[in-house]
Amino acid sequence: MKASAHSPAWLLHRHPFRNTSLILDLFLPEHGRVGVVARGGRKNPLLAPFRPLWVELKAGGGELFTLRQAEPRGPAMPLAGHALYCGFYINELLVRLLHRDDPHPDLWPAYQRTLAGLAGDTPLDISLRRFEMVLLEDIGYGLVLDHDVDGQPLDPDGLYRWVPEQGLMIDPQGYPGERLLALADDRWNDDLRRLAKTLLREALEPHLGGRPLRSRELFRGGV
Repeated sequence: MKASAHSPAWLLHRHPFRNTSLILDLFLPEHGRVGVVARGGRKNPLLAPFRPLWVELKAGGGELFTLRQAEPRGPAMPLAGHALYCGFYINELLVRLLHRDDPHPDLWPAYQRTLAGLAGDTPLDISLRRFEMVLLEDIGYGLVLDHDVDGQPLDPDGLYRWVPEQGLMIDPQGYPGERLLALADDRWNDDLRRLAKTLLREALEPHLGGRPLRSRELFRGGV
């Protein structure tokens, strides 16, 4: 990525660097996740999660860019309580699952929709499950929920287990086919919400490197 004109961005993560600076993980529509040094950034209140930004970046000599300028692109998303923890959760997923400087233009609108859903009336867990499925699809590990590993259409009366990097396999102790098909069609009810939470955790686990998500530990109610 070359030095940029003003680009839309979201801040995913920040940590201190030297006395007054920050290292940022920013998410940009054209460039995906990028690492950025913000010199003197600890004094800038704009450099916070869930605040839409315009940023200007300068390419450095290493893998990190330098933040030239940051301006507000709109009001901060009004996330509070459990919704705030859910926001930290999806940010952590992006930091953990996306490689730096790898464009994900289809994921950008899904991220913005999810933040809007967390700030709105959509049940929090449904917003998260929808985002997890889009994220897995975008990184090449999408859930095929209408066919099994042998390419056979899912039987609504059948039972299936999830096999990482393969798909759904017939298993008498598995998930009901009817509910898996409902998940594929985005038809939610309480039973499906419980199933989706368990299934998506199974699907994400192989890509997290065996390290727990800190945002899950913060949110004891579970996401």
